[in-house]
Amino acid sequence: MSSTPQTYTVSDFIEWNTKKQLNLSPDFQRGSVWTPSAKVFLIDTILNDLPMPQVFFRTKIDASTQTMSREVVDGQQRLRAILEFAAGKLKLTSKSPKFKGKTYSDLDIEDQEVFLSYKIPCVQLINADNSMVLEIFARLNSYSVKVTPAELRHAEYIEPIKWAIYDASRDWKYLWNELGVVSVRDSVRMKNVSLMAEFFMIFDIGFGDGGEPTITKYYKSRKTEPEEFFLPIREKIDAVLEEIIDNLVDDFWETTFFDAPNFLVLFAAVAYLMYGFSDSRITEGVEDFKAEGVNWEDAIETLAEISQEFESEHNDEGEDGRYSDFVSASKSTTHRISSRKPRFQILVKAISNHDA
Repeated sequence: MSSTPQTYTVSDFIEWNTKKQLNLSPDFQRGSVWTPSAKVFLIDTILNDLPMPQVFFRTKIDASTQTMSREVVDGQQRLRAILEFAAGKLKLTSKSPKFKGKTYSDLDIEDQEVFLSYKIPCVQLINADNSMVLEIFARLNSYSVKVTPAELRHAEYIEPIKWAIYDASRDWKYLWNELGVVSVRDSVRMKNVSLMAEFFMIFDIGFGDGGEPTITKYYKSRKTEPEEFFLPIREKIDAVLEEIIDNLVDDFWETTFFDAPNFLVLFAAVAYLMYGFSDSRITEGVEDFKAEGVNWEDAIETLAEISQEFESEHNDEGEDGRYSDFVSASKSTTHRISSRKPRFQILVKAISNHDA
């Protein structure tokens, strides 16, 4: 047995499948489980010539008959989607914005050529038995970096909630790539998707305890909701982010308010003042401010004062500034409601249009 890293084009797999030299359903494989959204996302990856993970297949060579067959060990969901699209049985959706509404035959000749010539990274396991296949994957997994909860959710969930949050994270890449609300390094591990999930949670269930277990619980609770359920939430998220960026980015993007923990609290405060949300755990005492609007002139002044307190050495020496409660709460566990509530309420009262 040998393992050989190689690349094969999409057209190679189409040819093997046509000649019945490709087995997508060996005994150790499960059936097709991908949703249409997941399939479309993969095809969009290919049409945009972006990388995809390696495909592992076992190549059985029969010297007596001079024939060769291939059993897919890892990657059959990807290959099923590719073959389905090539056969004209998959229409692209909004998960592929540039090619929305098209089947393979609807693509321009140039795009069809891009699709067919796309190189899929592969590893051939030549004449490997089942025990050797299991040994290889055990070794591969022993070198793997532990996945983050966000990566695990992205792998586990195939429902609309996953795509609603992921698409919003991708569309708002300006937050991560340019403003660094979540660093590029952390965004690679999908921590930006976790932050976006909390934006969805604020409008859906309120602003309480956060953290990865809470986010996972939210995914589970909304697992059966259709795509349409998330559209109005997304519209509000976009509006709040646009307001924050339009009014604050020039003066505050290098301050604590554009670091994930306090950006989240700022988002929650602006969201509450623009639209309101129901969550008595954190809104008790500021109910009169709900949907009263933001006074951006006051907001800029207040955020500047808080930012200065963060930067001032006297906060580390125990001296109390006007917003010492905000600064102090920011230093504790930032995903607990006990830390979020004082910061949220201070911002709501300080930047609202409400006449106190």
